Amino acid sequence: MKNTFSLFLILFTVIIHAQEKILLKKGEITIPIGKKVILKPEFKNDKIVNFEMISEENRTERKDMFEMLKSFKKDNIKDNTIEFTFSEAEMMNNPLFILLTIQKTGKKMNFKAKIRLKGSSIYHSTSIMPAHSNVTSIEQWKDTIDSIFLYDFELIN
Repeated sequence: MKNTFSLFLILFTVIIHAQEKILLKKGEITIPIGKKVILKPEFKNDKIVNFEMISEENRTERKDMFEMLKSFKKDNIKDNTIEFTFSEAEMMNNPLFILLTIQKTGKKMNFKAKIRLKGSSIYHSTSIMPAHSNVTSIEQWKDTIDSIFLYDFELIN
């Protein structure tokens, strides 16, 4: 009985740990809640076909959206990096789930997204606005989300 319970506990821990990782696959990325990632994309005819991970951070504290927007410093750097922060936040003491995007490609970026609600195994499509270069783009949801899947990245002049 103890061995069965120990085995179950180990498998459960491995599954939980696996869900907390950022997954990169060609031009797609899955980001669990509480992660910030900076990526270097690889382009082919203005489509992103692959990503290289530059850095990854955990973001466990709930940030105030107004403070986040105040602290953003706009620049004109065009280093082709894309920064995604998918985390919990709050606005006027109301909890939210946000995707913050800062991309520095010099062009507008379109992409699609699917979200997975906590306790579900199915991803559902959600709307995403285009992200302009060197600007903070924020998408927000009131639903409790545990990960987001981003795909079909395209740059527009």
